[in-house]
Amino acid sequence: MLPFVTAFAASLVAYATVGQSQQLDPIVNYCVRFDHQSVVKNNTLYIDGGKESFINVNGNGTQEGDITVGINEYLIMVDLSKPWDWKTNVSIKALAKPGMPELPTSPPVVSRGAFYYGSDNDPNIYLWGGTTSKVNTSFPGFIGPLPITFTMWSFNTHSHVWDHYDLSDSVLYRPSSGAYAEARDQHRSFYLNGQVDSGSSTQTMSLSLDTKIFQEGMIVIDHSNQTAKNISTKGLVRDKPRTRGRMQYISSLGSHGILVLIGGNEKKVTDTKDQSLGDLVPMDKVHVFDVSSLYDDRINAGGSWYEQSVTGDIPEKRVDFCIMLARAIDTSSANIYMYGGRGENDVFFDDIHVLSMPSFTWTKVYQGNSGRYGQTCHRAGARTMISVGGASGTNMNTSGCDWQNKGLNVLDLSTINWSTKYTPTTEDFAMPTAVTARIGGNAQGNATMLAPDGGFDQVGLAQLFGSDSIKISNTSQPAAAAGPVADRIRRAIIAGSVVGGTVFLGLALAIIWFLRHLLYHIWIGDLTQRIEMEGKGKSMSELPDKGVFWELPGNAPVELWSPTSPVPQVDTADFKHETKSDRDLGWRGETECEGDASRTECVIDERDKDSMKSRHTQVTCKELD
Repeated sequence: MLPFVTAFAASLVAYATVGQSQQLDPIVNYCVRFDHQSVVKNNTLYIDGGKESFINVNGNGTQEGDITVGINEYLIMVDLSKPWDWKTNVSIKALAKPGMPELPTSPPVVSRGAFYYGSDNDPNIYLWGGTTSKVNTSFPGFIGPLPITFTMWSFNTHSHVWDHYDLSDSVLYRPSSGAYAEARDQHRSFYLNGQVDSGSSTQTMSLSLDTKIFQEGMIVIDHSNQTAKNISTKGLVRDKPRTRGRMQYISSLGSHGILVLIGGNEKKVTDTKDQSLGDLVPMDKVHVFDVSSLYDDRINAGGSWYEQSVTGDIPEKRVDFCIMLARAIDTSSANIYMYGGRGENDVFFDDIHVLSMPSFTWTKVYQGNSGRYGQTCHRAGARTMISVGGASGTNMNTSGCDWQNKGLNVLDLSTINWSTKYTPTTEDFAMPTAVTARIGGNAQGNATMLAPDGGFDQVGLAQLFGSDSIKISNTSQPAAAAGPVADRIRRAIIAGSVVGGTVFLGLALAIIWFLRHLLYHIWIGDLTQRIEMEGKGKSMSELPDKGVFWELPGNAPVELWSPTSPVPQVDTADFKHETKSDRDLGWRGETECEGDASRTECVIDERDKDSMKSRHTQVTCKELD
């Protein structure tokens, strides 16, 4: 690892010119910036890369002239330790990214990557992934994509030294447009799915501009030793990975916290064409990852994902929005604020929705008329959110400039009021009244809605939230169980099903033995004790056809049934008979044979008096009188 030392300490970038006329200062000549990556650390907001358009400013400070489309080649820093008004006196500066003779490149200029905080005792912030935008390859200073060995970089916030890390052994391609989050308390960062395109690395430069290859897996970076691994997400996304959604880490849920995945778009890995937004993911469901599953050797490498239905003011489907977290003072609710984004038919949203948990409800708390997408947002202090950048159109030449002429705006998370002024404050966060009206409680918390409407969709997710409110109709395994990704709940349910199936067959064998000796009494009297089953499981007591043997699988031991054994769920598609009555199932069950409308009954073949001692029992059907 070789360091890069900043060419100058901290000063405003001097004006650059194109043809002696166009000014390209990323702060003074700011018009629009979006698809950047940013992070807040030690009372400083760091903004890196992204697409940016520029406009000239005359001596009076008025914007004029044509717009030049390009990229932000600097690391921009905003001081959050002092009050400011972005209209008049915001403390903002830009640092160049210097080159070094030891390596063929300087730190990259990318879009749609991730900027990670690291840990509290680490002065570095970490730039991960991203793609080299080719929005204007003739822009001064443009550099093409770097080799895959330059996927992660660090910037020391004290010394302003850049460094790089080679993680190519774990990550074959530099992803962009993925959903990312960070568990600071565990020194781990996450980057889910994403895409590879012609700007990803030197290895992908030959791809056409309209080729977007969606990537499977979730990158887990360990910042304690700067290593990474790629875990499977097939159980979550099946064959349609996601891009341009967002993910939030919430500590203190479960033993190691959770990740909440929201929105985005999806398409198959084999579909490599750029289909604009692709298939947008609905907002009436979210997915939750149990971080502790990464540490459990009993669980497959993909960890445990859950799906949960959401109620309330369901937002429209969208991509390129921003999110941040605010918890009630008493921690009775965790609230993810979602701002803006881009929807179908190039609709740009200017709204704020709050996803509250554990109730899993959406509450719309704001609606404006100046939509934007591609922005980032950050918590600054107890009750302040800072919005950074964002675009309001798809054509950077004609969409005009951002009315927030420094690319910053300030939201009070409690009153939901926007302002140009930022004030560091220790004032406590108070729950918005619109949210408490939905989930109960007051400004300090005290939420009364402590589970989703109707209960949690899955047992394991309810356990993460310490709840016993579960939907009766669905106590299934996590979403990941359908693929190679699994979890403890999945294993428990599968084990229960196997044991339940074995116990069921054992019960059937015991009944055969019992009825073997009481068969004649059945014909002359009523048998008051009847066997009754529910659901698909009842099909197991029917025989598939005449003259077919029913056999126990293998030599597995048989357990006695108990009330806690789950009812096995059996696919009856291969059975040729269908039970028409729930009475006397299996032995005097009224059935309808295929191709024969006559009512029949199944009778034990009495010719073999010792048949019950073997594992084969022959039955036949005869017409009823």
